[in-house]
Amino acid sequence: MWSYIGLGALVTVGLWASTIYSAFAKNLAAAKSSNIPYIVVPVYYFGLLWLSLSPLILPYIRKLPKKWTESWLVYVEEDWQWREKHEIYRILGSDTFMTVSPGGNMVWTADATAISEIANRRNDFPKPIYMYQLIDIFGKNVISTEGQTWRQHRKITSPPFTEKNNQMVWSESLHQTKSMLKSWTGPSGTPPQTIKSLNADTMRLSLNMISRAGFGVRLPWPGVEDEQEKVPGMTEGHTMTFVEAMTELVERLFWIVMVPHWLLKRLPFAAPARAWQCFSEWSRYMHEMCEAKKLDIIEGRAQEDGMDLLGAVIKGANVVQPKAISNGAAKSAANGSALEKGQQPDPPIRALSDPEIFGNAFVFLLAGHETTANSIHFSILLLAIHPHAQRALQRDIDRIFGSRPVSEWDYERDVPELFSGLVGAVLNEELRIIPPVVAIPKYTKANQPQAILVDGKPCTVPGGTVINLNVCAVQRNPKYWPSSDPNVDAATDLHEFRPERWLTESNPAYACIQNPPVQKHMNGHANGTAKTPSINGSCTSKISIATTDSNSNDLTFDSAPDTSAQLYRPPKGAYIPFSEGFRSCLGRRFAQVEVLAVLAVIFSQYSVELAVDEYASDAEVEKMSPAEKRAVYEKSRARAKNLLDKGMSTLITLRMRSAEVGVRFIKRGSGQERFAFEDES
Repeated sequence: MWSYIGLGALVTVGLWASTIYSAFAKNLAAAKSSNIPYIVVPVYYFGLLWLSLSPLILPYIRKLPKKWTESWLVYVEEDWQWREKHEIYRILGSDTFMTVSPGGNMVWTADATAISEIANRRNDFPKPIYMYQLIDIFGKNVISTEGQTWRQHRKITSPPFTEKNNQMVWSESLHQTKSMLKSWTGPSGTPPQTIKSLNADTMRLSLNMISRAGFGVRLPWPGVEDEQEKVPGMTEGHTMTFVEAMTELVERLFWIVMVPHWLLKRLPFAAPARAWQCFSEWSRYMHEMCEAKKLDIIEGRAQEDGMDLLGAVIKGANVVQPKAISNGAAKSAANGSALEKGQQPDPPIRALSDPEIFGNAFVFLLAGHETTANSIHFSILLLAIHPHAQRALQRDIDRIFGSRPVSEWDYERDVPELFSGLVGAVLNEELRIIPPVVAIPKYTKANQPQAILVDGKPCTVPGGTVINLNVCAVQRNPKYWPSSDPNVDAATDLHEFRPERWLTESNPAYACIQNPPVQKHMNGHANGTAKTPSINGSCTSKISIATTDSNSNDLTFDSAPDTSAQLYRPPKGAYIPFSEGFRSCLGRRFAQVEVLAVLAVIFSQYSVELAVDEYASDAEVEKMSPAEKRAVYEKSRARAKNLLDKGMSTLITLRMRSAEVGVRFIKRGSGQERFAFEDES
């Protein structure tokens, strides 16, 4: 008997090994015929089994002799795109390569030309929507769909993102930032305190923005705003307030996304039980708000202010019709239209179901708040790490606003100036070195190989291949970026935060730099004087342009460049923090306006310093010589820079998850700055 069992097991293992070998041989043959450099790896990076077990297996694999693993291990480790950046492409001598495994082939590219072509050939290189099923927890949405379904979602969700609504984003961002500053700095005359909640506070600010813009609800800052806002409380049938449900839904997203809901609601532990409660409560609030929005549309009541993304989606989806339209249709029928007597007009075709409306509301919340919050958080930290950049930024803000108080700031006048000056350069540089996501996936359909130019030579991407547009690598590829220091290797310089690399010499903000960089020539352009138009020292154009999809009569997308005409314009495909093409981020301008406003308010009034509490008390710092202060600040700088490199990981976006960096906000002109060195670096 045991011999039969052993024989059966042997046959099973043999069949499994034969299947694995056959799959690998097929994939290897496709790689060889592609003309793309390739590397053989034992596991498929996106394989479900590998994703699940790699955290447990990798520590043991790393202990194996290096000669066994050095040729492939790096390509299967989590977040290797962030850790390796462009270095791995430099070593390989190619900006595009393929990994070959039994589970499938994958292309990884940091070639801007290839990236732009892939992103814009959306029918040939669609989005692998199976990778986004986890965010379908409320329903299909504009992120998790493709083809005609995606076009329908995009058509309905894009109209609210207009220049008019960007003005509301600007005004609300100014309001929210002033409240956040009050929570940090306390009453006038309060000594500067160390803020260890910068990450959480920027998340709150961005969440408040989404609440206002998406759902028409302004959320006040606890302990700061005395006015009674119309915030939904705990209504009948609820166990959480709207604020609690929305805030904790985001905080407990791991449980909600990763654990099947039939299991989540049954787990007898506090964390999953609370996550299920948040999910259930937010679902109920969304249902109630949707019903209220439908009634508003029927009655013809418009929201007085705010973008009202939820209402716009409901209206665009033809869920309900205003009474005026319904009555008009009835009158047409009564007055002898094409309808027969007694026949009612057909209702408009409903474009989205309620779950799809909820799904889009959820991705507005998810994608809109975390990415923007990260940009604000990292920009503040980078400016604290680099005081010279912070001082230049403040000089440029002073140039733009002069002595005008925040209450007199104007969207039409000031946002283009911010976008084209050092505030815009700071945002661009932060997104260049710390993008929201490490890679953007595309794929070729099975049995539909696609021709493409790779490193200037014709290649073929095999059918059924996932292509990763490596954001981290292409945004540090020396082929496409200015080096701001002629004495530093270009690849090394691109790892540094240098907003000045974005400034052209004709830009008014250029004068705000104390030591302007000596520009090098790169890729046919003079760095810092790239072939971009100059507008007489000031930018007065709008920062949003809509372009029509060539495959549709009415589908539009925002095709405006990600940077101002007065800043360096990298080649297409080299700067993709918001993706590129028709699947680029819907809320790009929303996010840019929000970050510009937040940084302008903060640094017009305050300077930021890294806290040194781990190394010295306030009393000890007070007694230090300038050299001793510099030494202790360098320790904080080293720790912060290390966390911005080694302390980052990806769940949904790239975030600092291992620790918090403390900072202090010092009122400008107060004389309380402790680390203002004359030769700042």
